[in-house]
Amino acid sequence: MSNPICIFIPSGAGAPGFAGIIRCLREQISWRIIAGDTNPLAYGQALADVFMQMPASNDESLFIDEVIAVCNKEKVNIVLPITTRELEILAINSDRIQKAGAQLLLSSAQALSIANNKGKLYEFVQKLHLPIPEYRIVSDAAAFEKASIELGIKSRELCFKPVLGNGSRGFGRMVSFQQNQTNWMDQKAGILPLTLGEWLQRLPKHWEMPLLLSRYLPGIEYSVDMLCNQGKTLLCIPRTRDKMIGGISVAGKFEQNFGLIAFCIQLAEALHLHGPIGMQWKEDQQGVPHLLEINPRLQGTTSVVALAGLNIPVLAIQMLLGRPSSQTVSNGVWGKKFVRFWDERLVE
Repeated sequence: MSNPICIFIPSGAGAPGFAGIIRCLREQISWRIIAGDTNPLAYGQALADVFMQMPASNDESLFIDEVIAVCNKEKVNIVLPITTRELEILAINSDRIQKAGAQLLLSSAQALSIANNKGKLYEFVQKLHLPIPEYRIVSDAAAFEKASIELGIKSRELCFKPVLGNGSRGFGRMVSFQQNQTNWMDQKAGILPLTLGEWLQRLPKHWEMPLLLSRYLPGIEYSVDMLCNQGKTLLCIPRTRDKMIGGISVAGKFEQNFGLIAFCIQLAEALHLHGPIGMQWKEDQQGVPHLLEINPRLQGTTSVVALAGLNIPVLAIQMLLGRPSSQTVSNGVWGKKFVRFWDERLVE
């Protein structure tokens, strides 16, 4: 009997989306799953076959050495990253991972250097003539104030995010004084919109990581789950983000938006993306989708696509193993709504 496929998820065993991803992988009952996280009490230890407490990836040398050590010790076949901050480190060291006997399910370092950096990504997308919100890149308070005025803060809402970031960290919304006076009582705790003056009081005079400041689009927001093979799109499933908690989608609808699908296919080909990919888009007042960002990895909510009969984590691994599927989205799925909920586990 051949040895079972061993999959190593180096970090993210405590991430909200980990449970859905591992549930998808468990459909292949013979697969062995190793999960890592910096937190020794990450809930994923209760779901994986083996749990590894990993060093933080900001210590690149220590992190990649530990990844290689786990690959060698556990005879790992597939390294499946699910958190943004480790992607480029792993891609740069793909040769070392391969020498340890494992395959890395990830785009190239060159593609990631653009896809992960919102400033570089927006510049790249402009050259493709695909729609993006009007934006500025700012690194200090003076530029932030000037750009906010240029983008029309007096009459429209703006938002900003670090050009390199993980999840919704560093995201902010900005409104005019009039909007803030009328809406603040309706806002739940979390990301409260502030005025330009309030943000200038909170922000330092200079910051190391540039911010992408852009118009906040008013329309429907989409998350698109894709599976790509060296730039060729195999699957592309848009879903609306109807309700979010802490930046995590908890309700939505599968929508066959042909224009949006065409945008995604064009962008994936231009960047030569590979593996499971997520793209975030939002419509303007005319209903035209504009790119917000790319997650060049499994998204936390990708597991809901399994409800549409497409298990992207499993299909991605089978593709890497040379067993690609010809599955497509059933027409009966489009228009279906989904919801997500929490679960609990004891950990030791």
